Amino acid sequence: MRPSLSASALAAAAALVVLQGPGTRVSYRVRVLGEGARVLASGSVSGPLETDLRFALRTDSAEVEVLFQVLPEGDSLSLSAEFFTKRRRGKGGRSRLGLPLWEHDSYRRVVRLAWGDTARIYPFGRPRPDARASTLWVELALGRGFAGGEGRPAEELQLVDPTVDVRLEAVVRPRRARVILNLVRGDTVSGPRPMDLVPEAPARRVRLVLAGRATTLDVGLAHPEPSRSARDRVLALDADIVCLRVVAAQAAQPVGVLCGRLNNVARRLALPTGDTLVATFAWPAGR
Repeated sequence: MRPSLSASALAAAAALVVLQGPGTRVSYRVRVLGEGARVLASGSVSGPLETDLRFALRTDSAEVEVLFQVLPEGDSLSLSAEFFTKRRRGKGGRSRLGLPLWEHDSYRRVVRLAWGDTARIYPFGRPRPDARASTLWVELALGRGFAGGEGRPAEELQLVDPTVDVRLEAVVRPRRARVILNLVRGDTVSGPRPMDLVPEAPARRVRLVLAGRATTLDVGLAHPEPSRSARDRVLALDADIVCLRVVAAQAAQPVGVLCGRLNNVARRLALPTGDTLVATFAWPAGR
């Protein structure tokens, strides 16, 4: 495995992303194996070329969380992985209160593969020759295909052994979001106003009418502030979170910020007029 990527490789990867863009999908096919190469879990994640894979594996004595990212380089790719591990200490590894002690570690790996190749990953380090045969490892196969249009990410998981807990999640940072706005006061609700917004683009003006009264707002979409936790930043736990900045258009006065995931859950913000702005964030239909 290589410790890092060169600047030229990163530039080439970025150029290829632009060239391939919509219509190209990446797929991660995952198998978790144990003693005797027995399959404990299997699954897959696929999505647009910029899709990353968030992977988690938990047993009664160890946990690992990984973010896998693909950087295409023509007929090959660089697969980078950021690991956060937690392992229970062996015999004698207990606190004064008798509670189990855990060891934490984090590290990064990068490997060069051809499309269609399979990488074998030892989340807790490559085992020694005298290690127990029950050591777990992960097989990750990378593929790409062409679709008629840019599609939403897809996830699939089959858990064979209930003694392990496995999670696979597609991580896609939204290039735009569908925002539906309403005004509410008591039992009265305005008609919905759907908008497609691009993060960090200039604000757009929207006029909402409730009970014959018009309210004009300037709204813009932004990414949330970076998390203070290195783990949360690396694992991109806020990748699908967006924030709606709301300004009273007539007074050019900031009203507030609404943040949420693209999950069709309504969020509320009180306005100086006494109305409540309700915003729902979702993936745009054209993804």
